[in-house]
Amino acid sequence: MAFEGVPEKMLAAQVVEVRGGLVRAGLKAGEWIAIVGAGGGLDHLGVRFAKALGLNVIAVDARDEALQFAKDCGADVLVDARQDKNKVVEDAQKVTSGLGADSTLNVSDHESAAATAVAVAKRHGTMIQIAQPEKIRVPFEDVIFRDIRIHGSLVGSQGEAPKMLELVSKHNIKIQTNPFKGLGEIPKAVELAHSGRMKGKPVIIVDDEAIEREKKSGLQMI
Repeated sequence: MAFEGVPEKMLAAQVVEVRGGLVRAGLKAGEWIAIVGAGGGLDHLGVRFAKALGLNVIAVDARDEALQFAKDCGADVLVDARQDKNKVVEDAQKVTSGLGADSTLNVSDHESAAATAVAVAKRHGTMIQIAQPEKIRVPFEDVIFRDIRIHGSLVGSQGEAPKMLELVSKHNIKIQTNPFKGLGEIPKAVELAHSGRMKGKPVIIVDDEAIEREKKSGLQMI
């Protein structure tokens, strides 16, 4: 199967969890969402979906390439997670009238990511956990004294899928891909992904002829 030839709408199963997390956040246009791990393989869609919904986006990441990628996707504010935690919180509060993000989306499985996502949320705010590390650790002070609510999100509801597809079509939301030709390129794709230099989602092409046929048919490509 030539995965590169699949249009964005047919990749719904892979991006619905990001859209579902934004739905669970329950924000309205003009409010602030912080996305921790915003420059990842599919996580950049969180930025694009959030902007399509009219949200202000704070992109938090620990890689220069990822932060630039998040900016290219439309993020309003970039915050370097490599800074001291207090500085990360300060940067987020600086653009939110000293409050913090109305909600945060954690799409990073780094051991400190959940705590960062909770820290940049405003008092009584929410943190949506999408990443699936072995464990998540957050300071009890944030949960108890700041009343931060934590919700897990795996997939969106069946009823949300048409809304997601409509959003993709209306705003021409695209997935950033990195094509690799042939199964022999898998080690290279894995190495690049682990290096932190990859922008977007790796795609393994196993049928060049199918892709050429799809191009000739006028099928929209990724």
